[in-house]
Amino acid sequence: MKNIVKLGVKCICVMFPLLAIYACMWLNPLGYMDEESPHYLWNKEKVNSEETCYYDTIILGDSMANAAYMPEVLSDTTINLSLGGMTPVENYYVLQDWLTTHTAPEVCYISFQDAHMIMEDCFWTRTMYAHRFTRAQNLEILRTAEIFREPTILTDHYKTDFISYELFLPNKYIASFMNSGFNQRYDRNVETQRMDELHRGRYVARGADEFEGGKKAALEEFYVNPLFEDYYRRLIAMCVENGIKVRIVKLPHPENVSFTEEYTAQFNEFYENLRKDYPEITVDWIASYDRKCFVDANHLNSYGSLRLSSEIRELYPEDFGSAPLSRGQAEAISDSIAGVKRGEQLADWIYGRDYTLFINDGSKIYSVSGLNNRRGEQEVFELENGLKVWQEPSAAWKWEEHVLGDFSVVVIDNYNQREVCQKSFWQEKETCRLAE
Repeated sequence: MKNIVKLGVKCICVMFPLLAIYACMWLNPLGYMDEESPHYLWNKEKVNSEETCYYDTIILGDSMANAAYMPEVLSDTTINLSLGGMTPVENYYVLQDWLTTHTAPEVCYISFQDAHMIMEDCFWTRTMYAHRFTRAQNLEILRTAEIFREPTILTDHYKTDFISYELFLPNKYIASFMNSGFNQRYDRNVETQRMDELHRGRYVARGADEFEGGKKAALEEFYVNPLFEDYYRRLIAMCVENGIKVRIVKLPHPENVSFTEEYTAQFNEFYENLRKDYPEITVDWIASYDRKCFVDANHLNSYGSLRLSSEIRELYPEDFGSAPLSRGQAEAISDSIAGVKRGEQLADWIYGRDYTLFINDGSKIYSVSGLNNRRGEQEVFELENGLKVWQEPSAAWKWEEHVLGDFSVVVIDNYNQREVCQKSFWQEKETCRLAE
């Protein structure tokens, strides 16, 4: 009997580390999950949590939609629930979950790149890996895929893969777990989710990098896979049934991309047929943008997102109201301004907003107000060791010596009473590039 007990204790001791690792996989996904998983987990938590504030406008779609729609520019009651790699399939369940825990929004913007109307490329590696949906929802997706015989979901080992992901088996997670480092990935993932919260879901191409490559190309065919059309229609029907206005927007491509007449005809035919069944929807095709608005061939960078979101506000002002910018919106906008690499873009970022831009060209100090009604309210003092800009008696910003580039700037956020950034730029022809 004693030998049996000893053997049992030894087995427990041997198995305990494995059981501990397995428990961590179940209970602490932020500690090891990588790539876009923290964004998926933030989305899952946000969508399935009980409503704490009302969002009257939501964004659904894939990475193009996530990069394009900037909630802080649109309104304080807009949230971007799109995720990189998602198709109409997953977005149907995102909306289903949202309506379970939240009051129905007034408007839903929907945008997909063409590839995600044709195939799944991230269902297993992101959606299933991050456990974005419930087991029942995942099974429903697989059953529907079986009906449509969709090969991009029904992979060679999809049944065993389903079991492995649902049970957090090591064959799917051990590599991420072993590469996560001791608590380092957790800290990074928590910070990632903090930024998701700040930008209300927008995380793709959040920066000022610009697309430089790309030969001229023409898109020749617009096609929608039957499975994705089925879920696309289900998604729109769910909106209509809940009194949600549907705005479908085909997002811009870089200027090197064009569309053949055949493509345009197929696109128009598809949406004309869709409008026959759902006459309430609107469909807009945004023109191409300059390459400096993109981070790559598909995704708008933050400046492109500012432009797109500003155009959408002008196109449908009734969707976003006229409430003044909140401090939270300003904090998110300031985060984007801090990354600007082109000096001439600063005017677009502060336009119509309570920001002040101070410009030092080495011989004179200029100030520019985003609202055009605060000029002269700040006092500017030349000091031996630089420039000091006073906003309030209790707060001051020091402008370091003008040492780089042709001019330097200080941007001040008057909503939160703080300096956003100090930068120097080189003047190059008609552009002003960051001096680094």
